[in-house]
Amino acid sequence: MTMGDHEPTGVQPGSLPEPGGASAWGEVAQLGLQIDGVQRQLDSLSRVLRELRARQGRFHAGAVGEQRVVGVLVDLVDTGWNVLPDRRWPGTRRANIDVLLAGPGGVFVVDVKTWRDVRVEHGRLWRGQADADDATDKLQAQAEAVRSVLVREGLAPAEVVPLLVLTGRRKTRAVVGEIQVLGEFDLGMDLLRRGVRLSAAQVEQTVAALERACPPAAGEQASARAARPRPVPRISGDLTPPGPGKAVRPDEGPDEPAAEDVPAAEGAALWDLEQVWSELVRAAAAEPIESWMTWLHPSQARLITRTWNGPARIRGPAGTGKTVVALHRARYLAQRGRRVLFASYVNSLGPVFRGLFTRMAPELTDRVDFASVHQVAARLLHRAGAGVDVAPAALDSCWARAWAATHRDGVLDAVGHSPRYWRDEITHVIKGRGIEDFEAYARLDRVGRHTRLQPVHREAVWRLFTEYERRRLEQGLIDWDDVLTRALQAVRAGTVQPGWDAVIVDEVQDLTCTGLRLLHALAGDGPDGLLLVGDGQQSVYPGGFTLAEAGISVAGRAVVLDRNYRNGAEILRHALTMLGEDTFDDLDPAPADPHRQVHTTRPGGMVAHVTAADPPSQEMALLQHLETLHDQHAARHGDTALLVATNRAVERWSQVLTRAGIPVVPLTHYDGHTVDAVKVGTFERGKGLDFAHVLIPDTDRTPDPRRRHESDDAYTERARLERRRLYVGITRARDTLWLGTTQPAREPPPVTAGPG
Repeated sequence: MTMGDHEPTGVQPGSLPEPGGASAWGEVAQLGLQIDGVQRQLDSLSRVLRELRARQGRFHAGAVGEQRVVGVLVDLVDTGWNVLPDRRWPGTRRANIDVLLAGPGGVFVVDVKTWRDVRVEHGRLWRGQADADDATDKLQAQAEAVRSVLVREGLAPAEVVPLLVLTGRRKTRAVVGEIQVLGEFDLGMDLLRRGVRLSAAQVEQTVAALERACPPAAGEQASARAARPRPVPRISGDLTPPGPGKAVRPDEGPDEPAAEDVPAAEGAALWDLEQVWSELVRAAAAEPIESWMTWLHPSQARLITRTWNGPARIRGPAGTGKTVVALHRARYLAQRGRRVLFASYVNSLGPVFRGLFTRMAPELTDRVDFASVHQVAARLLHRAGAGVDVAPAALDSCWARAWAATHRDGVLDAVGHSPRYWRDEITHVIKGRGIEDFEAYARLDRVGRHTRLQPVHREAVWRLFTEYERRRLEQGLIDWDDVLTRALQAVRAGTVQPGWDAVIVDEVQDLTCTGLRLLHALAGDGPDGLLLVGDGQQSVYPGGFTLAEAGISVAGRAVVLDRNYRNGAEILRHALTMLGEDTFDDLDPAPADPHRQVHTTRPGGMVAHVTAADPPSQEMALLQHLETLHDQHAARHGDTALLVATNRAVERWSQVLTRAGIPVVPLTHYDGHTVDAVKVGTFERGKGLDFAHVLIPDTDRTPDPRRRHESDDAYTERARLERRRLYVGITRARDTLWLGTTQPAREPPPVTAGPG
C-alpha cells in the first residue's frame, strides 16, 4: 500500500475561507495531515458545509449527517483518498450526489442517511414497515451514471461501488444487491481494509474525470439561507450487525429525527487514532515489499513539507522511516519545480530508490536523480571535461607494493590489525577526510576508529600513505578518493555547474568527509537545500567524521525519530541485544549512547534460531524454512531476503537456493521493481531496504573468531563493526527472522576405567 499519494501543502488552519471548514481542519491538523490536495478538498468541504447549514426543515438532520460523514472521510486523505462532497449527478441538471470518494480501494458513490428503524430482509432494505426501494434505486442509478463516466476512462465497472452510510451507527454492515450499507463509525476502517486496487496514477486520473463530469452542485443550495445548526448530544447505545431478518438498529421515534437527536460532529472522536494507524500498517504490510518501502506513516507527514532555512538532518534508529521520509521529501520538492539529487554511498541503492520513486510519482522521475556520491563526482568531472578512469587492479598493485616496502619494521604489525585495516585508514581517514600533511594527521581525532595509535604508529601509517601515493602518481592512476576530491575542487572553483536545486543524502554516516563536503558544495546553505538522513548505529564502513569537520551546521534544524514502524517487537528486541554496550559515532564529537529510546509500533515478529550439526544440515534447515514460508504462509519470494557477511557467501548461498529450484536475484541486480525471487546479498547491500522475511545463516561467524596476533584493541574494534553489520541485517526483517548457526557435534568424553 503506497502511502502519502498526497503531500502536505503547508496550508495553515487560518487560511481556510470560512468557519465551516474549521472543525474538519482541526481533525486533519491533529493527525498531522498537511497533504497535497487537501486545500482543494477542504475548500470544497467548507463550501458544502456552509450550504448544508443553510438547508431548512426536514433537510436539517440530513445536512448534519452529511457534515459528519464528510468529516470522517477527510481524515482519510493521507492514505490516498480524495473526498468530493455534494457533486452533480451526471446527466442531470439539478440532482446531486452526497459524496464521491476515490482512492486506492476504488470509487464509492456515497448516500448519507439519518434513518433510525432500518433492517435488511430478503435482500431488501426496509425502514420500519416500508421498503426503501426508492432510495436504493436512486443510489444504484447514481452509481451507474458515475460508472458510465469512468468506464470511458478505462476504469473497470466493478471498481465503482454504491455505498449507503447510516449516521450514528456502529458495527453496521449489510449488502443490498450491489449496494453496501455501512454505519458511520465503520466507514473509515472498511475503506482502509480494501487495500490497494487502484494505483496512484489511476486515482489521479479518476479524480480528474470526476471533477469534469461531476462538478460541485452548489447552485441549488446557494440561494438558501438559514441559521447555523446548534450543537446536539450524541446518540449512545450498542449497534447490532445486520443480517437477514435482523434489524440494523430499531430505534424509537420518527424516521427523520429532530436536530436534537442527531450526533454532534464537534468534539467527537470518530475513531481511535492508534487503531487507525495500526490498520494502515496492517494494510501496507499486505502489499508487496516495494509498496511497503514507500509507505509513509501519517504522523511523519509534516516532515515532508517542513521548511528549513539551511542544512537539516533527520536521524533515528533502524526502522523509523528515515528513507521513506527522504523519498517523499524528494517528491514534494520535485512537485514544486525543484531539481533534486538523491545521493547515497552504495552504488546499488540508486536503482532501487529510482524504482521505488517511480511507483510513487512516475511523472516526476525526470526531476529527481538517484546516484551514489562517487557516480555524482564522476558525472561532474565529465561535465568539466576531465576523464575518470579508475583501474582497481592497478591500484591494488600499487597498494601491495607500498605495503611490502614500508611495513618490514613491524611497527604496524605489532598493533594487531590486518593490512586491510591500514588501507581503510588511508582511504577513509586520511584521504577520506582530506588530510594533506602529517601534522594534521598526528593531531587528528580519529572518529570511528577505536584502536589507539601512538606517534610511532601514525608515522608508520604516513610513510605507507606517501609510498602508495608516490607509486600511484608515477603510473598516472587515480582512485575513487581522488575522484571525490577533484570534483569538490571543480565545484568550488565554479568550473562545473551542479544542476540541482536540492540534495538529499541517505545513509549519510557511510560517506567520507570529502564526499559529504562535495554534496554540501552542490546544495549550499540555502533554504531546503541539503537534507542529511542516517543513523550512526548502522554505519558499516570504517572511519568517520563530524558535521563540524565537514563545515555543516544543523543547529535548530535536526529531527530525531524514535518510533520503529518496520520490525515486529521480538525482532527489534533481538536486534538491540546484538549491540550490547557498543557506543557509536553519529557525526557528533561525542559517542552516542547505545541505549537510546525507540518505540515499536508493531507487536509480534517471529525469531527462529536454528543450530545445525554441520553446513549441509544448516542448508537443509534454511530450505525447509523457505518452503514453510512460501507454501504454508503464502510468503512471496520477492518479499524475502537472505543476507550474509561476504560476497563469497552470497555466491555459495545463491547456488544452494538455485539447486533447490528457488528463484534468486542478487541485491546487486535488484532495481526496486517487484520480482518473484529471493534477494541475496551482503549486509551492506541490504542497507536502506526492507524485507518481510530475512534469513541469516552462519550467525556464529559474527563476529568472526579472534585471529592470530590480533590485539585486544584490534579485535574489539573489528567485532564492534561486524556486530553493527549483523544488526543492519537483522533490522531489515519486518515479520520473520531466521538465524542459523553451525555447531559441530562434540566428541564424547574419554572412557575411564572404574575402581578395581
